[in-house]
Amino acid sequence: MKKHNTDKAPVKASVKRRKKNKKTVHIYILVLLLWLLAGTYVILHYYGVFNSFLIDYEASYQASQPILAMNDVFTHFEQRDIEYIWQNMSVHPTVSIYESEDTVKNYMLKMIEGKTLTFKESGEYTAENPCYAVEADGYVVGTVTLARDLTVSGEYGFPTWVLSDISFPALPLEGATITLPSNSTVYINGIALDDTYITEETTVGENELQYVEPYGTIPGFTTYAVSGLYEEPVVTVKDYMGADCPVEYNADFDLYSADYSSNHEEREYLEQFGIDFTTLFANVISMDADITELDPYFPPNSLAYDYISRNTALRYFTGHGAVSIENEEVREFIAYNEDTVYMEVYIEQWMQIGWGGSDPEVVPTTGHLYCCRIDGQWQIAGIRY
Repeated sequence: MKKHNTDKAPVKASVKRRKKNKKTVHIYILVLLLWLLAGTYVILHYYGVFNSFLIDYEASYQASQPILAMNDVFTHFEQRDIEYIWQNMSVHPTVSIYESEDTVKNYMLKMIEGKTLTFKESGEYTAENPCYAVEADGYVVGTVTLARDLTVSGEYGFPTWVLSDISFPALPLEGATITLPSNSTVYINGIALDDTYITEETTVGENELQYVEPYGTIPGFTTYAVSGLYEEPVVTVKDYMGADCPVEYNADFDLYSADYSSNHEEREYLEQFGIDFTTLFANVISMDADITELDPYFPPNSLAYDYISRNTALRYFTGHGAVSIENEEVREFIAYNEDTVYMEVYIEQWMQIGWGGSDPEVVPTTGHLYCCRIDGQWQIAGIRY
């Protein structure tokens, strides 16, 4: 009879348990690995999500900075886009009636044209109201103010900035002071100045009035001053007839001026009138004409005529032969108004002196004549010697 080995049964059971335990360990490790892989995936996924969030958050934050909006606005300054600047100014410079909106725009353009432009935060800058100063060659020429755009909500609650206002101060520093006869009219850029711009009025002195009183008048001078202009003005003057007058500019005194007019509807007649009178006057002095021939040229009771009549010594003259009048010339003609003029008339008497040679003696005479229209007729009101 065989004898069974009872020791082998426990051995087999032990082997089975080891195999089972080994299998369990493998499963555990596999599960652990799977769990680790899953956890790592989750971690990496959420890390990526978080990292993307941080990147997006940072990008959104940077995009919400007001300097980006300022850069967009500043581009228009760099492009010298005056129309854009003008349209975004809540307060525009005051423009006088003598200039236009375009004048101010041109002035503003000159402030930045050909200059290096930069910007920086102004002293009024706050987080809620960003404000930047725009400089041209280092000088502040304007400010740009931004504001939150309440119609647009930025990501993560960050603000969106838009242009609120541009301030571009433009100081009108130009002007003009003009002196002209009181019966003339002055124009600034084609627009007449009215009496509100008068700063001074002067009258003609008695030294000159004595030659026309009581028959005529001589206007004085009026000074006008206008300021608040952005560009140097175009100054024109029209005389009492509405004709253009020459305008002079004195840079030392910064003064424009116009003198009495030389325009007169009867100038040709008056010049001949002056030449005829001066010729006759010279012939009276040289005793080649009778003094009574001067009568039609003077009004009744004329002091000027009386002066000529009483100064008989003027008529003492060397004996001579026939006289001819040469080189008549009106050297100056001033029309104070339509009824009063002044003329400087030059003539030469050519005469043969009895004891002289064959060449004629030339005797020049210059008449300084003040003429007035008296009762519709031109006459000599006075003579300046």
